[in-house]
Amino acid sequence: MRQRLTCLLLLLASCCPLALSQDTADAQRQLVNAQIARFPLDANASSRVFFVGFAGYGEERVFAEEIKLAARRVGEIYGSAARSVLLINDRRDLKTYPLASVSSLRYTLKSLGAVMNRDDDVLFLALSSHGSRDATIEVSNEGMTAQTLSAQTLAELLADSGIRWKVIVVSACFSGTFIKPLADDHTIVITAAAKNRSSFGCSDTRELTYFGEAFYRDSLPGAIDLRSAFEAAREDIRQREKDEGFKPSKPQAHFGELMEAKLREIEQVRAPVRRNPVD
Repeated sequence: MRQRLTCLLLLLASCCPLALSQDTADAQRQLVNAQIARFPLDANASSRVFFVGFAGYGEERVFAEEIKLAARRVGEIYGSAARSVLLINDRRDLKTYPLASVSSLRYTLKSLGAVMNRDDDVLFLALSSHGSRDATIEVSNEGMTAQTLSAQTLAELLADSGIRWKVIVVSACFSGTFIKPLADDHTIVITAAAKNRSSFGCSDTRELTYFGEAFYRDSLPGAIDLRSAFEAAREDIRQREKDEGFKPSKPQAHFGELMEAKLREIEQVRAPVRRNPVD
């Protein structure tokens, strides 16, 4: 079924491609610039968190909704709400957000690298899409030429941006393939599945994937830190898949020692704000 759908998408793309012409690419950059222009002028603040959300597969709404929730949750917990850029493919809405593409992600990361304090600020990058065993996630939208984003390409984009401190969450089947190319002491990588396992809940009839429900919706709000949120989500998913008779997806994580220590400092500073939110 997925193969037939992919062939259909490629056929549609060949008939009416939105292969990011120069005008289209310029328009996407303007949308990214508009989001960055709204960032607060707090350059002297220490260890700020910047959020980038990437919803890759626009033919099913679940990925766009998951990234929107991720932006809200990370904003509430780490204070990134005013420093967020969303790249979203969603056939229901082609104008509100910049398109999620390899080129728009490259531009966004380079732009953030120019405004972030690379020695102190943190990037929280959330990606959600269909994934494949070859360490790629799908990138497509209505009228857009289908492409993929590979783990290696993502690693290169991040290296080119100069951003040092990173938390990367990949919600996709076989997303464990992203850990090895991205992992280092300055990076936390969390994935919805092992490198040889499918994840579940990717459907146009759903608001969130199983991982999105367990991690972003249920675990993050009450967790004392990111590791605790991941472990709680992993257990919830394990039990749900067992109850429903699915082969376990086995979410994976790499917690870079230096990044985890830095994030713990931010979580401790933010804890009073989370307990006493300002309306």
